[in-house]
Amino acid sequence: MNTKPAGVPPRAALEAWAVEAPQPLEGGQGESFRAGALVLKPAGESAQAVWLAEALDALNAGPSVRVVQPVRSVTGDWVVAGWMAWQWMDGNHAHGMWDEVLDASEHFHRAVSGIAWSPAIVASHRWAIADRVAWGEVDAQLPEPVQRLLARRRPVDLPRQLVHGDLGGNVLFHDSLPPAVIDVSPYWRPTGYADAIVVADAVAWEGAGDDLVERLLRRQGEQLLLRAVLFRVAVDHQEAQAYRRVIELLEA
Repeated sequence: MNTKPAGVPPRAALEAWAVEAPQPLEGGQGESFRAGALVLKPAGESAQAVWLAEALDALNAGPSVRVVQPVRSVTGDWVVAGWMAWQWMDGNHAHGMWDEVLDASEHFHRAVSGIAWSPAIVASHRWAIADRVAWGEVDAQLPEPVQRLLARRRPVDLPRQLVHGDLGGNVLFHDSLPPAVIDVSPYWRPTGYADAIVVADAVAWEGAGDDLVERLLRRQGEQLLLRAVLFRVAVDHQEAQAYRRVIELLEA
């Protein structure tokens, strides 16, 4: 059973991690709060949250990337009252550093490549459903601008593993530390899919140029990028317009 938190972290969560006066953070859909060296945020679907915490706990990511670590409550639980805690990571999002984000993606996905699949990764929230729509595992009505992409899907025979499905705004850069990967959105897909989502989002929301898409297409072809667009539009049909330029480049 999942406990859906609302508003600020409840007293039970503050006591569970022995913190006070959490302060809201930007991003994270407005649901993340800093309390000293911790970030408290809703756990979402508890089975997936516990699996992800166990997978990332004390992960040795190597010297090239930092990966956010979960923090157990005082009782040893990962989830309390629908909330969980993560280490605060120093750094900032840097506009336009897409090559650096993709480089961090490579290091992150290499670090987590040994994590085994678990049925707990299969979630039922709208992003998880949209991911399955993008991969043709679930049917859904999508708006006209992406209908042609559905017809262009072909089988993808690539290794699958844990990937971060929302890296674009979740890599932090620091003057003297390696990039930090935070707020892991777990999916079980080819690693190039994570990169394709980064590129699609960069063009749609951050003003990245066509060259970023063209380089990705030369490197991995169109199949992962078109699925990235289908994924984003399946989450929110109104975002089809934002991804119009990526769609045009896919159809060129």
